[in-house]
Order: sequence, then structure tokens, then C-alpha cells
Amino acid sequence: MLALTAPEMAGLDAKTIREVGIPGIVLMENAAQGAAAFFLRVVPDLHERRITVVAGTGNNAGDGFALARIFHSKRAQVHVVCLRSPQKLSGDALTNFSILEKIGIPVTVWDETRDFDAQWDELSESDAVIDAILGTGLKSEVRGLYRKVIERLNTLQVPILAVDIPSGLDASTGVPLGAAVKATATATFGFLKLGCVLEPDLTGSMEVIDIGIPPGLAESSGFTRWYLQPELLSQWIEPRNSATHKGQAGHVCVLSGSVGKTGAATLVCLGAGRAGAGLVTLFVPHSLNAILEVKLTETMTLPVAETSQKSPSSAATGEILDFLQGKQALAMGPGISTNEDTTTLVKNLLLGSPCPIVLDADAITAVSDEPEILRKAKVPLVLTPHPGEMARICRCTVSDIQHNRLESAAKFSRDYGVVLVLKGHRTIVAAPDGRLAINSTGNPAMASGGMGDTLTGIIAGLLAQKFDSFEAACIGVYVHGEACDRLFEGYSSRGLLATDMVEEIPAVLGMLERGEVI
Repeated sequence: MLALTAPEMAGLDAKTIREVGIPGIVLMENAAQGAAAFFLRVVPDLHERRITVVAGTGNNAGDGFALARIFHSKRAQVHVVCLRSPQKLSGDALTNFSILEKIGIPVTVWDETRDFDAQWDELSESDAVIDAILGTGLKSEVRGLYRKVIERLNTLQVPILAVDIPSGLDASTGVPLGAAVKATATATFGFLKLGCVLEPDLTGSMEVIDIGIPPGLAESSGFTRWYLQPELLSQWIEPRNSATHKGQAGHVCVLSGSVGKTGAATLVCLGAGRAGAGLVTLFVPHSLNAILEVKLTETMTLPVAETSQKSPSSAATGEILDFLQGKQALAMGPGISTNEDTTTLVKNLLLGSPCPIVLDADAITAVSDEPEILRKAKVPLVLTPHPGEMARICRCTVSDIQHNRLESAAKFSRDYGVVLVLKGHRTIVAAPDGRLAINSTGNPAMASGGMGDTLTGIIAGLLAQKFDSFEAACIGVYVHGEACDRLFEGYSSRGLLATDMVEEIPAVLGMLERGEVI
């Protein structure tokens, strides 16, 4: 599913009107009819409630006026509150406002010379509110009356239904501009807005409303930014040929684990196997080999030279590089420690590996002092940092990264020529060629140790099966989150273990193979 910025959506609207010839008033009517149907599914008795439409002055207001008319026709008790004089309206918004007057829908124009609380008391008696104050064109911080009304709306204990986007939310970044409505549900028009998916806590339940923009128009515009959904991922993955054997399913090699961190190695290997890799071999410090051979059944081990801290040593470089010949993927980083000699091993393998690499955890830390080394790799790289690791390698603060996760990921990917998986709520996947994806799966119960290790293994397992590195990362983060959702979403927000979710990975992959809606 495409996810667009505000300017991109505005451009599609304009092209639909100008080149296709569908009038704006028709698009607005389609939007309102679709939103009304969605809002009724969210609040089935909505037409029996006292509804207040709170409107600004742009097309967002016009959508709200059309919704007022639609619910009035359903015998709902509808009241419209204009926060600015209707004299500021123009175009399609003015047309829909004029209709309200002719059919007798009561309209109140907010008077800033009067007492705020007295006017607010009238609005607060509503049983439902339709937010049509500010749309996707908002660029500056919300101030004055609009901000005060938005903040008060968020105190109401009634459904708040947002038109296109919750007022005050930046449609391109998901950052609230001073203040933003916390909606019960959002009907967004035409295509997903990036802001809606990056800040789902403000949008509530969400549905994309088809307003009549021809599908080919978006396809021809060359957008390559997606909100990950089964429909897209199923195009990238299909069932194996019935004659497939393990030698054709890819061999993943794993550099993971040190004293006290054998669990990380175990989880990477389990993730790779459950993602479908035919064979998995773990490079393990000599003294830990006996432990890992007990912990892992299907995974093979190759004992390698170790440091005095029982982490992998750079003395193993030649042996590992020889073993990697003819293999399909290397995952390295989880639990290997930040020992200086181990860091040297990571850099040696990064420069010499003949197969694609997934770098996570300590391997990302190993290159943080010299990120330029990433450009020297001869094979595709996938990096999977959490915000702290991302801040370290970018030499900035976590706040800098989190303020604009999308651009942070995209810029790093472009600058260093790697696929970047920026983990967190709504994990982002960015490719050097400009492709970008936002994950739709996952839940708070995933906040437990080992989850990232398993993801590293899943992505490596997919790389070994010859998936493009961007596609492997996208499928990996979606499957990882969906496996956890199948177990815990709606059940609990805590208590999920990484070893719980690995059992669900094949089921999710199978549903994608079959093209089933999850």
C-alpha cells in the first residue's frame, strides 16, 4: 500500500482534476460518502447521536460540511461549528457550506470576542465530533484558537472522527505541530498519508477511502514508498517448487555469541532456520562450542579462535572467509561483544565476505567509529540498528533520530549504499535506490530481550534464499511483527519471549505465499 507525503497527495489530486477531468467537488463528495460509511462502522449508532462538525476554512472544512449534510439526511442531529468566518471559504468548500444553509443545518461561527468557555460548553454537549479543522496542507505550528480547541477536544469522552488526518498532525512526518487531535478513527482520502502511519496513536482506527483517483495515475507517478501489507509482500514470495532440497534453500552463516551471550547466537540461528534457510552454521568461540551444540539441534557449529574474553577473535578471519565461499548469507553481531579484537574481525569480514551480510548489535557498534567502511563492502549489506545504535553510527542523539525517523533512515541508506532497517515502533526499511517501507505489524509485548536477534536471523534466512536485500528486510520485519501479533496482540502488552514467536514464523510466511489476507 502506497504511503504519500502531503505534497505528493496534493499533486495527485491536482492531476486528477486537471488531466483526468474529474471535478474537485466530485472527489470531495466521494471522500465524504466513503468517510460516512467508515465512521458508521466504527460507531454504529452515530446517526442517532448529536454530532458536531468542527471546521476550519480549507478543503478539510468542505469535507466536514459534506459529512454534515450526509448525516443530516440520515436524520442525525447535526450542528456545524466554524472556527473562522465562512467569508474565508472558497471553491468546493464554499459550495458545500452554501448547501448547509439551504437545507437548514444549524451553523455557529466562533466569536473570539466572546468568552471561550461559554462557547465551548455548547460544543462539549455533543455525543460525537467530526474533526474537519486542519488538513494535510498544514505546515506551521498550530496556535491561538485552533490550538485551544484541539486541546479541549482531546478532553472529551466521546468519539472524535478525523477527516483525512487528525488536525495538527504533520501529514508527511507524523510529528504533531504544537497540538494534534487524538482521534478515535481517521478516514484518510485517496492514499495513506505518511503522518498517519508514523503516528498511529493519534489516528486511531484508520481506513483509506477511494475517492476516484485512477490507480494508473499513482502508478505512473513512480512512488516507491509503502506501508507494508500482505498484498504487496505476497507479490514477492511464492511457494517453493516441490522438488526443492536443502542445498537449494540457502546456507546462512552466523557470527554471534560470546561468554554470557550464547542465547543471542541461538536466537539468530532459530530465526534463520524458521525463515526457510536450508542450512545454518554458527561460528562460535572454541570454549563455548559445547554449550551451543547442546542449545542448537538443527544448526551446525564451527569452533573458531577466541579472545581472552571468550568472544570471536580476528585470528579466525582466514578460516571464516574460506568457509564462506559458496554460502549465501552472513549474519553477524548479536552478542559478540565490543572487544577490540572482535571488532577487527567484524571489519575484516565486512571487507572480505563473498556473500550478503546482515549487521546487527555489536557489529554495528564495531563500525560506528568508521561508517565509511560500509562503502567498501563488495556485497549487499543490511543494517538493523535500534535508535541508540543508529544515533551512535550517525554521531547524533537518539532524539535527533526519533524526531524524523523516515529521513534519518533514507539519508543513511543513500549515503552508505546499504539497506537500513531502523527498528522501533513502525520499523522503517530504506534502500539506497530510494525505496522505502514502513512496517505495519508488531506490538508492545515485543519489548523483550532477543527479539532483534531473531529478526537478524529471519532477514539472513531470506537473503540466503536469494531475495533482494530490500525485499528480504521488508518481508523479515513484517513476518517478525505479525508472528508476535498472532500470539499477543489484544492478549497482553507484556510477557512475550523471542522463543515464543519463532514457532509462528512459518505460518505467517505460508499465508504470504498463498496470498491470504492476514
